[in-house]
Amino acid sequence: MSEPLTPPHCEPDDVLDLDNLKELDERDIDDLNLNPELENSDIEIATNYANNTPLYKRKYLDEDDDQRQENRFDNVDDFKPRINVNSPFSSSKKIGLSPLNSNDTNSINQESGKEKPIIRTRRLSASQQSKFIVYCDDKLMDIQRKFVQSRGLSVENGYSNLIPLFEDIKSLIDFIWYSIDGLSNTELLLNETEVDLDNAEVENSNLPTNSKISTYFGQTSYLLKISDDLIDYLEKFDIKDLSSDEQNHILSKLFKLLFILDKIFAKLIIGSIPGNSKMSGTDIVRFCGIAERTRVRLPWYLEQQGVHGYHYEVSRIYQNSLERCGV
Repeated sequence: MSEPLTPPHCEPDDVLDLDNLKELDERDIDDLNLNPELENSDIEIATNYANNTPLYKRKYLDEDDDQRQENRFDNVDDFKPRINVNSPFSSSKKIGLSPLNSNDTNSINQESGKEKPIIRTRRLSASQQSKFIVYCDDKLMDIQRKFVQSRGLSVENGYSNLIPLFEDIKSLIDFIWYSIDGLSNTELLLNETEVDLDNAEVENSNLPTNSKISTYFGQTSYLLKISDDLIDYLEKFDIKDLSSDEQNHILSKLFKLLFILDKIFAKLIIGSIPGNSKMSGTDIVRFCGIAERTRVRLPWYLEQQGVHGYHYEVSRIYQNSLERCGV
């Protein structure tokens, strides 16, 4: 079988008129410039620096450039923990700023409780559940009313700053969690590690569904509303004119609240509560949206208020619960 013939083709440069080439205009030349911000003067300065600057002077100039380059990056200390989450909620202790005295240490040990507190749980009756709902609705309405009054309607009856707002929210969270887990002080949840949560998840997976009487009757809806409203309340207060100690006092309570909510939602997601009840799929979807919204808006708020640091705390917002959501 014979091979096919090679198709005819023109010779190299056969169709080009090399003696009559069209020159590029200035616009075409500008399009070929890959770095338009670099002017010829900059190139000349760099060339003169390389050709005419002695080596001993060039070394110090390079060091100055390196120093200016380092100033463009964040300080490594900004990524270290700045809040002692194991301190009481009323405390604003910073990590590494001042040593804890004996009284502080004793109070922290009493709060954290090396001995596990005795927890007694029981399911609320129908009438008690109705009273629980009425009380939570009234407390949420009272918090919202005081917040609105603090916006200018009646400042003396509203929140003067974020501290009393956080304290009211914390007391309501304690009440809700007590109805679920029997633990009256949610600060103790901050002492639990990720390993404890993982072990609890494994233990719950091996237990029968009705191993205990369930204390859960939909309290998650209140916790979701609190976590959703928290960032909205926060953004209405300015803290940029406060001192660094006052800012740390406020942010310490804020991050402790967020970490407490993180532990609570993580337990609800894995079913680490009496009766092994878990959050519904709808509630988990709602929570994921609230958590991601908080993780985005809180850094933006801190930047607007001129607050630097707290990168470590920001990175851990709802971390445990989101990991157990599969996000």
